[in-house]
Order: sequence, then C-alpha cells, then structure tokens
Amino acid sequence: MPAPEWIAATVPKRGNRSEENEDTTAVSSDALRFAVSDGATEGWESGPWAARLVAAYIERPPEPADFADWLGAARDWTPPAPDGPQPWYVAEKQEQGSFATLIGLDLRRSRGGWAWRAVAIGDSCLVHVRGGTVALTFPLESAGAFGSRPPLVPSATASPCPEPEWCAGRAEAGDLLLLATDAAAARLFDPAARAAAVAAGGAALDTRNPALLLDWCRAVQNTLNDDVSIVAIRLPAAD
Repeated sequence: MPAPEWIAATVPKRGNRSEENEDTTAVSSDALRFAVSDGATEGWESGPWAARLVAAYIERPPEPADFADWLGAARDWTPPAPDGPQPWYVAEKQEQGSFATLIGLDLRRSRGGWAWRAVAIGDSCLVHVRGGTVALTFPLESAGAFGSRPPLVPSATASPCPEPEWCAGRAEAGDLLLLATDAAAARLFDPAARAAAVAAGGAALDTRNPALLLDWCRAVQNTLNDDVSIVAIRLPAAD
C-alpha cells in the first residue's frame, strides 16, 4: 500500500544563519504525522521550544480531552542555557519563557480514501488543495485574518495557553496538503502564489528535490523577510 509522499522546506530570515531559524518542521512517515511550528522572536529561545512542540506532536498527538496533560508533558523540558554573563533582562526573558505557534496533522487510511485530524494554535496553517482548488484552510480562512499578535503556545506553566482549535476531514488520492508557517501561509491565500506553491511542491515531490520548494520560500521573502517553512504532502490511492 503506497504511503503519502512529502517534502519540506525551510529558510531563515535573510541575513540569518540556518541555526537562527525559529521555524521547525517534523514528520513521521510511519505514523503519518506532520507538524510545523513558528517560534516567536520576542520569547526566550523560542526556536528550541518550537522544536519541542513538533516533537511532542509527532510522538503523540493530543486529543481535545487531554490537551492540558499533553502540554504539561511538552513543558517538561530544559531550555538552552545562555553562554557566559548576561544582561539583567535575560533572566526576565527566561522567566517569561518561550512562545510558538503549532499546526499538527494526523493522517489515517479510511474507506478507500484518507481521513485527517488537525490541531492548531496560532497562525501556522493547513491548506488542503484538490485539483488546484482550495478545499479547506485551517485555522485561518483569509489573508485578512493574519495579524501581528497570533495566539501562541507558552512554555512557562505560569502562562495560560490559548484554546486550541480542532478540525477533521477527508481527502482523496492526488490531494495536496500544505502545512505552513505564517509568512508562507499568508501567501497561499493569493491565487498566483498558491499556484506557484502547488507547482513547486509537485515538482519537488516528483524529483525528490527540495530546492524547488526552497525557491518558492525565498520568493515569499521578497515580500516579507521572515522565517519561511512549508511541508507538502501528496496523497496516493489508499488501497
């Protein structure tokens, strides 16, 4: 039985090194789980927190009834320690903790097709494309819904977590599922940019060459200098 094909691409802000990229993607081909997170620059070491969140999702996706327990387990981590003497405000930043968005997707074979479940906090998005047409976007539904203060998952137990959003649906062979952080996701609401992403994702999957999708990410940076990440998943026939 064929498995979904996937390919991921991520680029840091122009002028930043790859290790300064605060976006993270994670995939389990065996479990058919995919996750993307965008660490908030204003938090303390939010990139590692984003990596912690996607790893926790891949290990075990949360359910609505146990999200608080799942987050509690994810918060059981040790953030990177600063090197050498630090100014006074670093301790304050550490106490406030890290912040990141999360979009996670869990796929299952179902009645000759595919079923999926997703959870989201913030403005990293799922875009479901069928035959070049958008079948669904989650959690945001328009480019105008993006803002400068999205909900974020906090690492500090003293900070309340926004309520996660949940969604489920079905997909067919040939469908393309895109998970993207905000800079890429916002561009996917533009028809021309979305068509370019679908073409780049398809070509990258056909050739197993992520550079083709990286080129699209860099084109996104022509309009907004931000970390840009996307995962493209193409579904085969389920049987």
